[in-house]
Amino acid sequence: MTIHYNEMLMMLWNLPQTVAVFAEFDKWDENETNLIKKAKENNLKVILIQKEISNFKNIIPNKGIEQKAKDLDCELVLWHSFNQEYNYERIKQDLNIQKVYLFDNNSDLAKIETAFEDKTIIKYDEKLNNDIKKSEEFLKLGKIQEYKNLNGFNFGFKGFVEHGNHIGRTINYPTANIIINDELILKEAVYLTTTKLPNDEKAYPSISAYWTNKNGVNVFESHILDFDQDIYGWGIDVEIIDFIRESIKVNNLDELKDLLNQDKAYAIKHFKGE
Repeated sequence: MTIHYNEMLMMLWNLPQTVAVFAEFDKWDENETNLIKKAKENNLKVILIQKEISNFKNIIPNKGIEQKAKDLDCELVLWHSFNQEYNYERIKQDLNIQKVYLFDNNSDLAKIETAFEDKTIIKYDEKLNNDIKKSEEFLKLGKIQEYKNLNGFNFGFKGFVEHGNHIGRTINYPTANIIINDELILKEAVYLTTTKLPNDEKAYPSISAYWTNKNGVNVFESHILDFDQDIYGWGIDVEIIDFIRESIKVNNLDELKDLLNQDKAYAIKHFKGE
């Protein structure tokens, strides 16, 4: 289970006594695993607290963090803050935190030391982060299968659908556009993807292009197959399944449509299991 925490909600959480691990789990490597194992020696419920700032920057997506937390029998807390001011005294009280574990390079080390009397601070070992470096490199090269083989899950992210230039709609390829602002750690290319909508567990097959448009805007555009709904403003969940091809500059809309037809045919074949 994942807890979405915000001190502004004034909720009563009713958690048993907990031990909290504060770390950058979006860059989870051997260091984080070892820190959690130390925390579990207390024989209390262990919660992993991840600041939810911009999931575009994650190397390990939230779904991957959830999977890793579950594998270690821990609960994930995504800490949302509207003003980026994190109240450690408040989260200590709300989540019944008795002790904390963290690394010596934590950006909020001083605040955490002040808020918690019982704390264990471990030196972050740069020699133990080879897997996260590999994961980042795979994403930058568009090596999606290599990323999945290393981590055991697909890369993905969430974003809100915004209006674009509506060019795709003119050739029967409407897209759900997410403005990235150069934050996504991923090669600009065309990908096989799935897209999930709010309150809908179905993973809709889609083809997606990550590129910089003519206005210099970094955008991730997804065409959901056999789908015709207005989802502007909706939050969607994109999962990268595989690399299809490099980005190709086209001279006109006919060339673009030909390319998209090929991408769609590839996607249909894949999702049919052929």
